[in-house]
Parts: sequence; C-alpha cells; structure tokens
Amino acid sequence: MTDKPLADNVVGFPISAEERARRLRDEVERLAGQSPTEWRYYLEQGEIAKKHGVETAALKEMIEATVRAAEKKAREDKAEDRQREQRAEKQRTAARRDEERRHREQERAQQKADKEAEKRQRERDREFATLIRLPRAQHEPRLVALAERLGEDLEFLREQFGLFFASVEETSSDGADYVEPWPEPVETKALLTDVMAQLKRYVVIHDDACAVAIVLWVMYAWVHEIGVHSTFLVFTSADADSGKTTLCGVLQRLTPRAYAAAELTGPNLYRFVDHLHPTLIIDDAYRLLERRPDLVHIINVSWTRGTKIPRQVRGTTYFFDPFCPKIISGVCLSLPKETQTRTITVRVLPKLPHEKVDAFKHVDDDEFISLRRKLTRWAADNAAALAAARPVMPGLNNRVAMNWELLLAIADLAGGDWPERARKAAVTLWRERHEPSKGKRLLAAFYDQFANYGPMLPSADFRRRLIDDEDGEWAEHNGHGPITKRQIAVLLDAYDIHPKVIHPSGRRAERGYHVDQFATAFKHWLGKSPPPNRPSVRKPRGKRQK
Repeated sequence: MTDKPLADNVVGFPISAEERARRLRDEVERLAGQSPTEWRYYLEQGEIAKKHGVETAALKEMIEATVRAAEKKAREDKAEDRQREQRAEKQRTAARRDEERRHREQERAQQKADKEAEKRQRERDREFATLIRLPRAQHEPRLVALAERLGEDLEFLREQFGLFFASVEETSSDGADYVEPWPEPVETKALLTDVMAQLKRYVVIHDDACAVAIVLWVMYAWVHEIGVHSTFLVFTSADADSGKTTLCGVLQRLTPRAYAAAELTGPNLYRFVDHLHPTLIIDDAYRLLERRPDLVHIINVSWTRGTKIPRQVRGTTYFFDPFCPKIISGVCLSLPKETQTRTITVRVLPKLPHEKVDAFKHVDDDEFISLRRKLTRWAADNAAALAAARPVMPGLNNRVAMNWELLLAIADLAGGDWPERARKAAVTLWRERHEPSKGKRLLAAFYDQFANYGPMLPSADFRRRLIDDEDGEWAEHNGHGPITKRQIAVLLDAYDIHPKVIHPSGRRAERGYHVDQFATAFKHWLGKSPPPNRPSVRKPRGKRQK
C-alpha cells in the first residue's frame, strides 16, 4: 500500500446549486455594505469571484445593483419617515388648535362668569353696606329678598354678610390689625410682670395658678403661629356676675387682632377665622356648644394646625383654616370631654366687697397700647427660640402636656420663679379639672375588688358589692336605678374586656372576669400593674365560720 498525504485523500463535500447561490448572495450583500473603495479593492484581487465561480465583471454588477437597491430603500424609508412625521405634526397642530380653541372658550366663559360674579359682588356689597346701617331685625328679610333677586343660596349670603359685618367691625374697632412694635427689645420676665399688673388692675384673680395661666396664655397668643396645637383658654363660674366678661374685655385688649363673638355657627367660625386670623373670644357661651354640635367639631379640630375645612362655593373648593387662639367663657360652661382635654380652664370667683379694682370701661388706653407694642416686639424677637424650645413637663402627658408646652417654654425664657410657678399652675389646674371618666372609675372599682377578693370576680358578686353603697354613683346609675351586669359589660367593652366563664375556688362555673383580662387596661388607663394574685375567698352561705 502506497502512503499518500492526508490532504490528497480528502474528498470535497458536494455543494448544491442553491447553496452556491446563497453563499454568493451573502458575499454580495457583505461587500455592498462596505465602502466603494473597499469592495472594489477586494474585487480586483480576483479571489472572491474565483471562489464563487463567477466573472469579476458579473460580481461587480451584482454588487452595484445591491448598492443601488439599498440606496433606493433608504430613500424610500426616509421619505416614509418624513411623511409619518408630517402626519404626526399635523395631528399635533390640530390638537394644539383644538386646545387653544377650548382654552379661549374657557377664558371667555370664565371672564363672563367673573364679570357676573363681580357684578353680583358689587350688588351684594351695596346691599350689605345698606343693611349694616339698618336695625338687626331688618337684616334677615332683606337677605331673603337679595337671595331671590340674585338667585343665590340664602345660607351663603348669610355667611358672606357675617364676614362683611365682622370686617367692618374689625376695621372700626378700638384696636387696629397693625401694631407698631416697641422700639427696643423687651425682657420676658418684665413683660410678664407688666401684663400681670394690667390684668389685676381690673380683675381680682383669687388663685395664683389661674393668674399665671392667664398671663402666660396672653403671651402665648402672640406667638400662636409657631405652635402645633392651639390651647383654648376657658373661663367658667358657678353663677353670673363673677367678672368673666370683664376678664374677656381685658384680654381682648391684650391679644392680637382680638374679636369678641356671640352665637357663632360652624360656617361663621371657620370662614371668619380664615379671613382675619383673630384671637377669637366667645363670651356667654352657656350651652352654646351643646346646641351646635357642628361648632363643637370645628373647635375641636382647630386645636391642631393644618386641619382645614373644605367647602364648595359656586363649584369651587375652598379650604378654610380655623386655627387661631380661642377664649371660651360662660356660666356653668358645659364642654364635651374631648373639648375639655384641649383647654386650660380657669374657674372665676366674684370679688369680695373689700377687694378693690379699677372699673373697666371696655375702651383702650395708653397702657394697653404700650403693652400690645411690647408684646409685638417680644414675639418678633423670641418666636424662633420658643419654636425650638423643649420644656420639661411636670408629670403631664398627651394633650395636657401639649396644651402647656409653649406656655412652659415662655416661663423658662422668663427665668426667675416663673418656671416653678408655671409648672405648679399646670399641675394644679389639671388636677382640678381632671375627673376620671365613668369607664376609668369602673376600672378602679375592679382593681380594688381584685385586690380584696382574688383574681376571679363573678359578675353577680361584683355588681352586688358595687351597689352596696346606697350613696355611691353605681347605686343610682344614669338616674335609672342600680347599675346592671349588662351595663357593666357595656362600659368594659370599650376596653376590649368581656365577661367569660370562670371557675372560682370551691364553686361551680359562673360568668365573670379574671384579673388577667384587665392587665392592659390597668397599665394604660390607671397606670397600675394588676394586683398580686390571691385565692378567691367566699364564705359558704348559711354556715357560720368556725
């Protein structure tokens, strides 16, 4: 056998005509994608044409045809892109023209509406200016006629007239909105002393805690805008003729943009406050909040900055801000619990015959004007420091602490004995007004019985012990006789405590309560841990103990 080179033994794989054509087409497209200089150079070498079994001239013609086809395709694509962009631009132009047309129509409609509104406003103002000079008895009939003539809502007109009336009174009152600041810096301690002296010039304050709270609140009203919460100052007394109105009048001349109002409604309140941002004084508020629940809600939410009242006025939404310093005064003032937690309440006592003060004429004088100027300068100089202050609380929590935060910061800024007096006043006034709710009093009764009788209390036993005291509150519950087991369960439901089956020692199963159910309520509402467990004790009935 004769040895031959391996290459001579390899037999080439036959290539079909279709495959040759495909390879030639791919080669033509590859060369056509290059620059003319490149593909002509490679073509002149002759290797490519030879490789594919075609003449060089034929290959050249194929490449040129492919190049021409690609250029034609590019021109067509470019033309299509241009046409597409032109169509899109036409659509954008048409849409822009439609939008401009709609905008012009809206502007014309708005201008027409504004002119109509302006015309109605001028007519309202002319009528209001006439009304304000008439007796109050004639206001309502004239407003009804005006509403019919203008085709407007009567309640809206009443509110607008209330704002108009208030603004006229405000601009014509003794105090002006603008107060010229005192030319020199004012010391906090000295200013507190001056305000206290002016207060006691006209009003007898029988309790130092009350006097301290009132004077600090006056200072607080001037920096009210830096606060997060708006502490309400409440004056109440057991009977009339105790000096509350005089006290309100004095504070009206010591606070910024003060305005005294009576018989407010909810809309009056939030629209007026949003319009003028006054110190609002609601005197003679006896049962006012009971009769106007909407007013209660608005006053409560106005305790926190940023809570707005949304209202629709002729199709437009307005957000009214009710946040401002508020004084509420009245005989035997009845405030809901949730409102009481937002207040500093001062009980006012009538002065005794030997207690002498100047007669207050409800007019301004140079001393009031000077004090307002000093308060204005003091507020401008100290607002930033007070906003950053974090006073130490004397054992106060939650809303009570929030009510006193800025007042204590002012006392700390004054120094001297003011920080101690302020904290003593805060604790004293809080304790005087802090009456546990009925639910908390019931929890306290459970705590005592768990401590005395063990960890399990049958409902019947607990109720019996609860009503044993004939003079106690549970023996005459809500004016309908002794409290029932059902009423006990209803009061406990708010604390997520419910009667269940228990097994007292030596007795059959009964419905009642276990001390473990009260652990959370005792901790968070009474500030106590559950009493230590002790065996349930019950003497057998009908047997004497040996």
